[in-house]
Amino acid sequence: MNEKNNKTAYLQLFFAMVIVGSTIVVSKLIADSFPTFFGTSLTLIVALIGITPFYLHQNKKNKVKPAINDWKYLVLQSLTGVVMFRVLSFYGLKMTSPVDAGIITSTAPAIIALIAMFLLKERISRNMWIGIVFAILGVCIINLFTEAHSTSEGVNDRILGNLIIILAVVCEALFTIFRKKTPNIPAMHGSFHIIWIGLLLSIPFAFIDIDYSALRNYSFKDFLPILYYGIFGSVIAFILWFDGVSKVSASVAGLFTGIMPVSAVILSFLFLNENIHWYHIVGITLVLLGIYYGSKKVKNESDNAEKPVANNV
Repeated sequence: MNEKNNKTAYLQLFFAMVIVGSTIVVSKLIADSFPTFFGTSLTLIVALIGITPFYLHQNKKNKVKPAINDWKYLVLQSLTGVVMFRVLSFYGLKMTSPVDAGIITSTAPAIIALIAMFLLKERISRNMWIGIVFAILGVCIINLFTEAHSTSEGVNDRILGNLIIILAVVCEALFTIFRKKTPNIPAMHGSFHIIWIGLLLSIPFAFIDIDYSALRNYSFKDFLPILYYGIFGSVIAFILWFDGVSKVSASVAGLFTGIMPVSAVILSFLFLNENIHWYHIVGITLVLLGIYYGSKKVKNESDNAEKPVANNV
């Protein structure tokens, strides 16, 4: 891959994670207003309506028929990155704050790199390890000082919520890994398929946990986070991520997930009036340094150095 394509992929990954970080804030609003599976299904309905015209237009020009093996990994992508990530995020955010949730997502680069090492046989360079250490160190600093400044009230719920968010991060990591298994599926096609598959997987549960008596009490304002999540958090973010992650190794893509907590923490402060302390700033800085070191190494690698990674997919 040439340097220009590298820069394009990095920008796609960067903006995808900024959007995904913003969905953590939006998820808090959805979790407070809607039952979990009902809210998940609503976001996917909006996403499917939004992406279908673009998919039909592109498919008319470039028909892509996934192979049987591709369908297996598309289902796994949808299950982990669409349904489980949303469901676990919504459940977790009912018990913890979006700032905490955003910070916990900083562990995604390490999780993705380690899973990629075992499943995709990707080698992790020294600079990549430095980047991972910076990201983990940032999380540890924030968690250490957050715990020290916390009161005992609701601490058990908060711990459980944080654990659920960690599981959501694992699902997001698996989503990135499974995407590497479908390199021949274009971004638009892949996004369309995982959205409708995710809707099929989640909507039966939506009918179970929906509170029919509360439907009449919802206002248009309540549905604005649903619209944002469906259009930006699903359609736009998925297309950017699908296309970007196809051009780089899973480990590099994992480092860019460090943007997600930065976006979540900043937007939580701006829109949810969450408090940000000095240790949050230190942690965010370390995450950004981790992304810089990890991506800088790959950026300077020759095309020959990247080819073995592509052959492992």
